[in-house]
Amino acid sequence: MRTIYIALISLPLIFLASCGQSSKAETEKEKQEEAHGESVEVELTEAQMKAVDIQLGKIEQRALNSIIRVNGEMALDPQKKAEVTSLLGGSIKQILVIEGRYVSAGQAVAYLENTEIVELQKNYLTTKREALIAEQEYRRQKELSRQGAGVEKTLQQATANYEITKAQLAGLEKQLKQISISEEQVSAGNMVTQIPIKAPIAGTISKINISTGSYVDMQTPLMSITDNASIHCDVNVFEKDINRINIGQEVDITLTNQPGVNLKGEIYEINKSFEGDTRAIIAHAKIKGRADVKFIPGMYVTGLINVGKQKADAVPNDAIISNEGKKYIFVLEKEAEREGVKTYHFERVEVITGISELGYTQTTPVTELKKDATIVKSNAFYLGSMSTDHGEHGD
Repeated sequence: MRTIYIALISLPLIFLASCGQSSKAETEKEKQEEAHGESVEVELTEAQMKAVDIQLGKIEQRALNSIIRVNGEMALDPQKKAEVTSLLGGSIKQILVIEGRYVSAGQAVAYLENTEIVELQKNYLTTKREALIAEQEYRRQKELSRQGAGVEKTLQQATANYEITKAQLAGLEKQLKQISISEEQVSAGNMVTQIPIKAPIAGTISKINISTGSYVDMQTPLMSITDNASIHCDVNVFEKDINRINIGQEVDITLTNQPGVNLKGEIYEINKSFEGDTRAIIAHAKIKGRADVKFIPGMYVTGLINVGKQKADAVPNDAIISNEGKKYIFVLEKEAEREGVKTYHFERVEVITGISELGYTQTTPVTELKKDATIVKSNAFYLGSMSTDHGEHGD
């Protein structure tokens, strides 16, 4: 502040009062600048405005596609992942696959040996013979009864015995089929000592938990299979946005650790309960196309859900500049004329940007603007370069 010394003795009180008011005004200005951040101002003449074609206008209300920012991970439906187990306990005699190999549904992935396998086949042969004898006796007693020579009680016993042995035989045939043993082969006397363990679904072997010679029981997961071809994306939608999402909405997806991979998805299912202790639900999105990208369950993703058009304050893209990671627009503060030269005084105002569409970007000023404020709508980069080159402009 400049101080002017005046010789008149009668003016000291006025001078002190004036200084007090000026100091108070400067203090208020400093407080305001601290609250709103650094104030950057630029002044242009009318000739400069025309030379670089700077156009003025208002912040507009535009119907823009609104988005919700989400994060999540790649996941599989329960039916697209499986644990391989055995229906019998026993020793692993051979492993036919390695991790990372693709297998078809029903393909043998290992062989298991157990003495129960031979015992089961023996029981089948014995029961089959008993069933044949029981059937012959039943038919004989039935024929005698038809001729009036049989005893009713004997027929009833023969019938019951036949039905029991027939049921036992059917049960053993089912057991043989479940462990991939052919009853025709057993009936021909070709008994086996090993059985194949088969893949329940098609997919990739993701983990093997066994080794040759190890003993396994029916509760032991031998290996895991995942069908990554049917992978989808699970994204977390927080409580404030739940009512804005619907099945069928599009999702732009980016793999967090592979920024160059951009995917398109579509929401096909929405959970109806919160996940654990979070205030978020999971929305499931199927991936469209991109067969060239290799997905793995658990990959982290970020996404933008398009929830439809909404009215928002927006400015032309050309009205926004970037500086040190922040976004700004220029607001007309005043017009003046000095010595026949018309000048325009602009202030740089920080804004938070949203979605961009058809040449316009959603903007929210960090500090409240005057109603019907006039802004620079085009070539704002010119003012941006001036503010960067010349720094803060003051009186």
